[in-house]
Amino acid sequence: MAVVAVASSCCPPRAAQTVPPTPAAAATPPPAAPAVSADAWTASGVDWSRPPAAGAEPAFTPPVPVAFDVAGARVLLVENHRLPLVSIRVLFGRAGAREDGVHPGLAALTADLLDEGAGRFDAMTLPEEVERLGATLRVAVGADIARVSLDTLRDTLEPSLGLLADVIVRPRLTRADFERVRGDRLATLALRPDQPDEVAGLVFERQIFGAHPYAAPTTGFPATLRAIRLSEVRTFWKSRYRAGDATIIIVGDIDRATVEKPLAAAFAGWAAGTAPAPRIPPPPAPQQPVLTVVDRPGAPQSVVQIGRVGPAAGDDPAYFPLEVANTALGGSFLSRLNGRLREELGYTYGVGSSFWRGRWGGSWTIQTSLRTASTVAGIREALAIVDGTRKTELPAAELDKTLQMMTRAAPRTFETNAGIASAFEDLVTEGLPLDWHQGWIPKVRAVTAARAREAADAAWGDLSIVVVGDWTALKAGLAELGLPIAHADAEGNPVKL
Repeated sequence: MAVVAVASSCCPPRAAQTVPPTPAAAATPPPAAPAVSADAWTASGVDWSRPPAAGAEPAFTPPVPVAFDVAGARVLLVENHRLPLVSIRVLFGRAGAREDGVHPGLAALTADLLDEGAGRFDAMTLPEEVERLGATLRVAVGADIARVSLDTLRDTLEPSLGLLADVIVRPRLTRADFERVRGDRLATLALRPDQPDEVAGLVFERQIFGAHPYAAPTTGFPATLRAIRLSEVRTFWKSRYRAGDATIIIVGDIDRATVEKPLAAAFAGWAAGTAPAPRIPPPPAPQQPVLTVVDRPGAPQSVVQIGRVGPAAGDDPAYFPLEVANTALGGSFLSRLNGRLREELGYTYGVGSSFWRGRWGGSWTIQTSLRTASTVAGIREALAIVDGTRKTELPAAELDKTLQMMTRAAPRTFETNAGIASAFEDLVTEGLPLDWHQGWIPKVRAVTAARAREAADAAWGDLSIVVVGDWTALKAGLAELGLPIAHADAEGNPVKL
């Protein structure tokens, strides 16, 4: 709870009082600072024109969780006794937003309703109980999973577990909450056309994924959301939030002997088994490169996304070379893209690139906002930098800097309970072994410049572009980029200008 300082207005201000000065003893002047000659810096033997060399990389061993089952669900426990806190993440591998592509927005609406009332708590008293416990409760949905998160105190863990179980096992899902939450979400979607970053992401995913379920936005469209019925929400929850599809990640000041019994008691009666077998779609096919424009007349800047379909989650032999190449290109503040477009040319406040790996496919994207007058030039620069990274190996110094950034940053992932939980959430979501982090640093260090270039060359060809900006100001320059140009509205539907 935030503490706000408030100035009191109960009494008028006191009048200023004049106090006679007290005679002070004669002050002794401070000793003069010794003079430092200009040669002293040189005499120190330090080259002040160069940053100091990095020290030896400290040894780091990531944790491996203890795995066991409770109430039919898989539990992963990582002890971390530095603070009296506990973080819990309950992942549902069949409650993601884009599993079938048939009901866009259904998974997100269901997740929204879980913490609107559960067990003996309604929409008003549930958040009060969360606050009383000193906890934080969140429900979120990704493309492949739904996540219920609880961060709490060790001393209130047992009642917090009971509340968590209420949200998952005993949500109220009332008609009144359904109408209110759906109305709020429809109001939010009505504002999406005014959010150019969201529009660019939506249009980009529809462009590269085509007819694949990953093309649909997590929150759905206004039309699909209006069509959802409360009975569909209840059916989705009943079939997808089952123990057999759940993984419970627990990190913090706790051990198995202490947590197992209260966890089993809290989740007693949880529906066992798993959801019906999914309809697995074929992998998303690479689309013909195209430049899609969403017109925003008079926009002072353009939101730009450049990219294509990428590898799916799982054991990808090119994973580490691609991560090294991407970190050098756009995955850090010191990357090539940011150094050129932001630091040298001043076209943007920031630019980055990243992979997203889903269960059935993935994407690779460059994301930035460019001043309207610099949009076309910025796109040309970005494409040239990508092309250079594909064709030429990273110089030894740049490769070493990239590897150092990646490996030295690895321990930071495990600094907090939430960070540790997130690290293992990624493994569960992507279907990777629980000891995967153990080999991460050695495998990064093993990447060569040649291997990074080969992986980039294979992954970064035939790029599509989405521009959300002022078409009138941009059309002449965009036409010179040589890609077929399409136009779309804020929901990614084709339009003619």
